[in-house]
Amino acid sequence: MPGTAEYQLKDGRAVVLRTAGPDDVPAIAALFTELSPESVRSRFNGACAPALLARLARIAPPGTVSIVAAAAGDPGHLAAEARYAPAGTGVAELALAVLDRYQGTGLGHLLLGELVKRASESGLMRLQAVVNLTNGPMLHLLEPYGWVLAAPTDLSVASLEISAAGGMPAWPADAPGQRILVEQRSWFDGDRVAALRSGGNVVRVCLGPRGSTGRGCPLVSSGVCRLAEEADVIVALLPREDADCAAVLDAHQRLWCRRLAT
Repeated sequence: MPGTAEYQLKDGRAVVLRTAGPDDVPAIAALFTELSPESVRSRFNGACAPALLARLARIAPPGTVSIVAAAAGDPGHLAAEARYAPAGTGVAELALAVLDRYQGTGLGHLLLGELVKRASESGLMRLQAVVNLTNGPMLHLLEPYGWVLAAPTDLSVASLEISAAGGMPAWPADAPGQRILVEQRSWFDGDRVAALRSGGNVVRVCLGPRGSTGRGCPLVSSGVCRLAEEADVIVALLPREDADCAAVLDAHQRLWCRRLAT
């Protein structure tokens, strides 16, 4: 995102988004310290002392991209920051922080969209976010991107993965073992999924469509799902009594019955 861009939020306030650099680190640290204790826990998955927040404000390691937002007319006082940092080949970890008084205005949506755009332009295929299951706003923010679980959920913290190129995220290009897509309602691994992981396979877990949250299934809506198309095995554990899930199961049976395990 070269230069700056001004946007109007849902409540009428105007903000300017721009790429951050090393000179912005003190302002980012100040932003972090202005967050409420609840917002600090949501952003960093735990409480943080001011000294730690100052260290976390640094734009590191190399390859990290930070985008900041400030009220129009007050560029030195940040309202939000979003960043991604390299986390492996073709993947980076993203995170957002929005001042409490700007939450619910659409600013997080703007920042995430700009972050995904920048990641795509940089050649990244996937973005990951470590999210507490109690962080409803972040889960809602990621929902339109069709996230999947990239790792086992640890207590109440999930590792979600989205595509930087649109659609469902691609499989890691350099990962060993079979590519196994598990479709289930649970956030947590059962014995079967844990055994698949321990066997050296690459496992991605999709929670399937859920009408109550507006989460759809691209395979049903458009006939395209990169995860399913490129999987070696599809473990289908979605409940057939749910009409949305039944449509997914029927599509798998029609397209890839030989790769389907139940």
